[in-house]
Amino acid sequence: MKSIFTRYRISTFSKVIALLSLVTFGLLLLVLSLYFYTRIQEKEIFKSSKALYTNEINSLLKLNSEPYASVLADVTYWDEFVDFTKTRDVKWFNTSVANIIDTYKVEYLCAYTVDGEFITKVSTLKIQTKEFIPKSIFQKLDEKKMVKFYLKIPEGVVEVYGATIHPSDDPFKNKTKPSGYFFMARLLDSEYFTAMEEISSSKIKFYTGKETAKKTVFTIIPLKDHNGTVVSNLYFKRAYDIDFSITKRILLITALALILSWLIYYYYANQWSRLPISFIKKILVNGDPTAIASLKKIKGEFRYIGKLFEENQEKTKQLAIAKSRAEESDKLKSAFLMNLSHEIRTPMNAILGFTDLLSNPDISEEEKKEFISIIKQSGRNLIDIIDDLVEMSKIDSNIVKPNIYPVDLEELVKTIHTSYSIIHKNNKVEFKVIAPDNKPSKNILTDGTKLQEIITNLLNNAFKFTEEGYVLLEYNIDKPDKRIVFRVKDSGIGIPDEFQKSVFKRFSKINAKGISANEGLGLGLAISKAYVEMLGGKIRFESQSGVGTTFTVYIPLQYDETENTDKPAAKVTVPVNVGNEKIILVAEDDNINFILLEKLLKMHGFTVLRAKDGWEAVQICKENDEVDLVFMDIKMPNLNGYEAFQRIREFNAGIPIIAQTSYSFSEEIEKIKEIGFNDYMSKPLDKSKILFLIKKYFEEA
Repeated sequence: MKSIFTRYRISTFSKVIALLSLVTFGLLLLVLSLYFYTRIQEKEIFKSSKALYTNEINSLLKLNSEPYASVLADVTYWDEFVDFTKTRDVKWFNTSVANIIDTYKVEYLCAYTVDGEFITKVSTLKIQTKEFIPKSIFQKLDEKKMVKFYLKIPEGVVEVYGATIHPSDDPFKNKTKPSGYFFMARLLDSEYFTAMEEISSSKIKFYTGKETAKKTVFTIIPLKDHNGTVVSNLYFKRAYDIDFSITKRILLITALALILSWLIYYYYANQWSRLPISFIKKILVNGDPTAIASLKKIKGEFRYIGKLFEENQEKTKQLAIAKSRAEESDKLKSAFLMNLSHEIRTPMNAILGFTDLLSNPDISEEEKKEFISIIKQSGRNLIDIIDDLVEMSKIDSNIVKPNIYPVDLEELVKTIHTSYSIIHKNNKVEFKVIAPDNKPSKNILTDGTKLQEIITNLLNNAFKFTEEGYVLLEYNIDKPDKRIVFRVKDSGIGIPDEFQKSVFKRFSKINAKGISANEGLGLGLAISKAYVEMLGGKIRFESQSGVGTTFTVYIPLQYDETENTDKPAAKVTVPVNVGNEKIILVAEDDNINFILLEKLLKMHGFTVLRAKDGWEAVQICKENDEVDLVFMDIKMPNLNGYEAFQRIREFNAGIPIIAQTSYSFSEEIEKIKEIGFNDYMSKPLDKSKILFLIKKYFEEA
């Protein structure tokens, strides 16, 4: 009896061992298969990542070249350039073309006659070589009209853009023969690499063949000359964070556990390894998250394995998200460029088209006035587009920060009301400001420039979509909630229901039937929302199609508690009784800008003096006590506008000095105010703003 029982136990034990061995061997095969499958997948994903990276770099290089190809096409489609190839007026070239070097950060410009004879060149100190364009390129240019290639010169490798020169009535360069050739080049130096590294999030250098690619994804971009011969290669690499070592380690640990389980006594193997291994199998086969949670609950080594599985799954999700974001980013870039191209070409088409019509001697004076009005409005639209684009880019780059300082809220609203009463004077639209009864007793602490920009954007929208009726600007102090509430209300066309969800989205514009007042990139409200949130506030709106729209902005209320016993300095104004004519000094290095301002001032009976740089402006003010007012350009040679202002203030503290600036960004305006200019004007100069400032400081129209 005992023997039978013993034999039964041994038989049962043998069956258990055999079954355990079979299961262990099967799972071991599965784990090893998954291990090799993981290695294959690792290679495939790396291969796919490298291909995606190569496509990304090629797209970035192409995108980086487009502005240069565009400016090359614009410059070589120019009547004056055609004349230059015949007259060889180097002075004209240096004045009208050489500024491309500073504007587009290139190092070399040159021009050739149609016979391939070198005319002139302009370059930075980085390139000393006078002439390096191969003669064989001219025949290819005659066929293709525009080429891009690379050359190796003593200073290094350069990227060269070349195009044929044609008159403006030949936009596609197919009606006339080339009048000459124009080339521009940029040096592929450390500055170029730094800029590209920032854009591509990569490390870049010239390929030598000795590079290693450990834990990096890389690509090699050949740089070819005009004959297709490789001049050099660019080597791009980026950190490759996708690591399957944890997964492979888990598989190896699992395999080891299976082997050990086969060696351990069946009871302990049954109690300790069967359940965890079943969880691991589920995880490896189908990534079951409940199996990972169960594995983490088991004490000992399997808890750690469960955490490793969890980390691996999280990394896989992050990889999928990163891939999705990269694809979305590529789509956004394409959409952005299409939007930008369309919006800039629209006002440019109007400017160029109506300028061309003005040259027709048969048009009437009434038509001339209409065409000039359209050109001016299109120019303003183009400036608004550029300003919004740059400001949105600065917001995205996290460059813009709030500059908190004491602000007189009543004065800020008054300034806005005065400005809009002049600029948007319209008998059909009534503009009112509704001030609170409980006006703030002290200055408030906020960023006044950004707050003014928020209100201005909302008012611009209100006036844009209100042909008749009213526009109201209302503000009040909400003491219980410690906030300032601004409301901009209009009786305009309202926002259709289908557009209300996308009001604050970028490039969002109303595109409904019967609506035409829809200029710009559609960034104004997106910028306003970003500013409001930057100041710790909120913005919302209510709108009804055909009735009107109300935008409400909430800004935190914080009073300036610092005591200021200093009385405000009295405003210095020039006496009215100095004669019928006033003398105005215009400090401006650009001839066209000066002529424009001079014509306007002389039309109103003022005597105009000119300083071509900051140093000359200081000297004229020293030698002429009769100067009554100064228009000071900020960017000038020798002494800039800031330095000239400070020099003049050393010997003349009373003369009004008004800054002129091409930059309309808040940082520049804050700097102008901080230094102490009496006022400022942003270019392009506005006639009404100029006359308003003259009236303000001369106390006469």
